[in-house]
Amino acid sequence: MDVLLRRFLRAGVRRGLAGNWYWFLLAGATFFLRRVLNDRAAVVSTVTVSPGEQVLITVRDRRAAPVPAAAPTPASVEA
Repeated sequence: MDVLLRRFLRAGVRRGLAGNWYWFLLAGATFFLRRVLNDRAAVVSTVTVSPGEQVLITVRDRRAAPVPAAAPTPASVEA
Protein backbone atom coordinates (compact mmCIF):
# COMPACT_ATOMS: atom_id res chain seq x y z
CA MET A 1 0.00 0.00 0.00
CA ASP A 2 2.81 2.40 0.90
CA VAL A 3 4.55 1.77 -2.44
CA LEU A 4 1.41 2.74 -4.34
CA LEU A 5 0.92 5.89 -2.27
CA ARG A 6 4.57 6.84 -2.76
CA ARG A 7 4.15 6.51 -6.55
CA PHE A 8 1.03 8.72 -6.46
CA LEU A 9 2.89 11.28 -4.37
CA ARG A 10 5.85 11.41 -6.74
CA ALA A 11 3.61 11.56 -9.82
CA GLY A 12 1.44 14.28 -8.28
CA VAL A 13 4.40 16.46 -7.37
CA ARG A 14 6.13 15.91 -10.69
CA ARG A 15 3.04 16.68 -12.75
CA GLY A 16 2.10 19.54 -10.44
CA LEU A 17 5.48 21.15 -11.04
CA ALA A 18 4.95 20.64 -14.76
CA GLY A 19 2.00 23.03 -14.60
CA ASN A 20 -1.09 20.97 -13.73
CA TRP A 21 -2.06 22.45 -10.37
CA TYR A 22 -4.77 19.86 -9.66
CA TRP A 23 -2.07 17.17 -9.43
CA PHE A 24 -0.87 19.01 -6.32
CA LEU A 25 -4.24 18.13 -4.79
CA LEU A 26 -3.53 14.44 -5.42
CA ALA A 27 -0.04 14.82 -3.96
CA GLY A 28 -1.39 16.60 -0.88
CA ALA A 29 -4.07 14.01 -0.28
CA THR A 30 -1.55 11.21 -0.76
CA PHE A 31 0.91 12.84 1.64
CA PHE A 32 -1.87 13.15 4.22
CA LEU A 33 -2.87 9.48 3.76
CA ARG A 34 0.71 8.27 4.14
CA ARG A 35 1.11 10.26 7.37
CA VAL A 36 -2.13 8.91 8.80
CA LEU A 37 -1.49 5.29 7.84
CA ASN A 38 2.13 5.13 9.08
CA ASP A 39 2.00 4.49 12.82
CA ARG A 40 5.16 6.11 14.18
CA ALA A 41 3.99 6.12 17.80
CA ALA A 42 4.20 2.34 18.18
CA VAL A 43 6.12 0.91 21.11
CA VAL A 44 9.60 -0.22 20.10
CA SER A 45 10.68 -1.83 23.34
CA THR A 46 9.62 -2.14 26.97
CA VAL A 47 11.99 -2.60 29.87
CA THR A 48 11.15 -2.98 33.54
CA VAL A 49 13.66 -1.13 35.69
CA SER A 50 13.99 -1.92 39.37
CA PRO A 51 15.14 0.66 41.90
CA GLY A 52 18.91 1.05 41.72
CA GLU A 53 19.22 -0.26 38.15
CA GLN A 54 20.40 1.88 35.28
CA VAL A 55 19.47 1.75 31.60
CA LEU A 56 21.63 3.20 28.83
CA ILE A 57 19.75 4.12 25.66
CA THR A 58 21.81 4.91 22.58
CA VAL A 59 20.91 5.81 19.03
CA ARG A 60 23.29 5.01 16.17
CA ASP A 61 23.23 4.65 12.42
CA ARG A 62 22.33 1.11 11.32
CA ARG A 63 24.84 1.25 8.51
CA ALA A 64 27.72 2.23 10.80
CA ALA A 65 30.16 -0.41 12.00
CA PRO A 66 29.51 -1.55 15.57
CA VAL A 67 31.68 0.03 18.23
CA PRO A 68 33.57 -2.49 20.38
CA ALA A 69 32.20 -2.55 23.90
CA ALA A 70 34.61 -1.61 26.67
CA ALA A 71 34.79 -3.78 29.77
CA PRO A 72 32.66 -2.29 32.54
CA THR A 73 34.59 -0.89 35.48
CA PRO A 74 33.17 -0.92 38.99
CA ALA A 75 32.26 2.49 40.34
CA SER A 76 34.43 3.69 43.18
CA VAL A 77 32.56 4.57 46.34
CA GLU A 78 34.21 6.94 48.77
CA ALA A 79 32.96 6.87 52.34
